[in-house]
Amino acid sequence: MKKRSKIILFSVAWLILIAYLVYGLMFSSKRAKGVVCKSIEVEVLDSADYQFVRSATVKRMLTSSKATPMGKPLTDINTKKLEDEISGMVAVRDVQVYKSLDGKLRVTVKQRRPLVRVFNATGQSYYIDDEGLIMPTSPNYTAHVMVVSGNVKEPFKAKPNVNVLAWNDSIVGGEKPTICRIYDFAKFVSEDDFWNAQIAQVYVNGTRNVELIPVVGPHVIQLGGFRNFRVKLKKLMVFYKEALPTEGWNKYKIINLKYSNQIVCTKR
Repeated sequence: MKKRSKIILFSVAWLILIAYLVYGLMFSSKRAKGVVCKSIEVEVLDSADYQFVRSATVKRMLTSSKATPMGKPLTDINTKKLEDEISGMVAVRDVQVYKSLDGKLRVTVKQRRPLVRVFNATGQSYYIDDEGLIMPTSPNYTAHVMVVSGNVKEPFKAKPNVNVLAWNDSIVGGEKPTICRIYDFAKFVSEDDFWNAQIAQVYVNGTRNVELIPVVGPHVIQLGGFRNFRVKLKKLMVFYKEALPTEGWNKYKIINLKYSNQIVCTKR
């Protein structure tokens, strides 16, 4: 009997809870029908890191559109359609739009994260983001990322949202495409605090002739090709730690990492 009573009490509690939730939903839905959109609030979550997308721009897009949600009942606002519209901005990675019963439409935006800026052989400039997608530059903002220039030639037409990683398995002139190696190198550098602070610019003279321009030290680092760059940078780190503190950062004008078992330096 006690077990049966517990089951009955448990069932009644669940029925009461379900009834309460249904009533709450019906009440909220009924209340929402009488609420119109009075304002739009936009928050760019990573605005402290990048400024490709500004909250004022997103808000202006939504308020100046013919399909503006302003003044419309909340129940008539299609948040998915608004999200798709905002996602059309090339620098937007993710967007969430939701309604509140106080008549506010809230928008949160997350931007794409550029790893490197490329100036290719034809003079075209663009970013590659952390997902390997080409991202156009902005006339209003320049990201502080590593710059790669010189004889950079893509095996595709460089346009927004082209996936560089799709060419990873391609072979051009017996080599993995340079643009793919640039992405690999930029990703590695961006994830290492020291190299991210030290390597400011990369100049590509050719597939096997790449130069690094550091922030600290009046020297040029001859990397050779991008192949095995992790091993080469590891050698350079040892050289930085063990040789330069005693010999001085201004002693050399060229540090050559092309050779597998040694570092060749040219004095100033």
